[in-house]
Amino acid sequence: MYCGPYKPNLLKNSKPEPNLVDTKNHDTIGIIAIDHERNIAAGTSTNGAKFKIPGRVGDSPIPGSGAYAMNTYGAAAATGDGDILMRFLPSFHAVQAMKNGHNPTKAAQLAIDTISNYYPDFSGAVIAVNKYGDYGAACHGFDRFPYSIANPKHNKVSLLYITCTKSKS
Repeated sequence: MYCGPYKPNLLKNSKPEPNLVDTKNHDTIGIIAIDHERNIAAGTSTNGAKFKIPGRVGDSPIPGSGAYAMNTYGAAAATGDGDILMRFLPSFHAVQAMKNGHNPTKAAQLAIDTISNYYPDFSGAVIAVNKYGDYGAACHGFDRFPYSIANPKHNKVSLLYITCTKSKS
């Protein structure tokens, strides 16, 4: 429940305003790409500076937490409360769920549900893409979560939104 040397009031106040994503309030950028030979890559960049304590390593650089990819199944990327996300490796979890036959939306939701069962008040999201280019996302703690898709089927960048699950409290 507590991960020192952080003060509980810092973590309490670190959540972004719901539905406000702009140049002053944004988080990790996760990217998943599939090339013409079906090679899959995933990566993240993080904003983390707003509440970063000197010396703290965030979730983005941890394989399986910020991003994870396997050519044979797909890839996923996560964003949100990094101090909680890194404990669950949600990107790895989503790829493993796709390995076990779940579509990307279900795989992302399984990863989010695993975390929200332990931390019902956390905020975060997972995007997932399987080896066929099917995609999905899931989120918790926000009203909704925006993500973008660009592929040959759309021939443009599409901004999509998903409705997030909420704390049961």
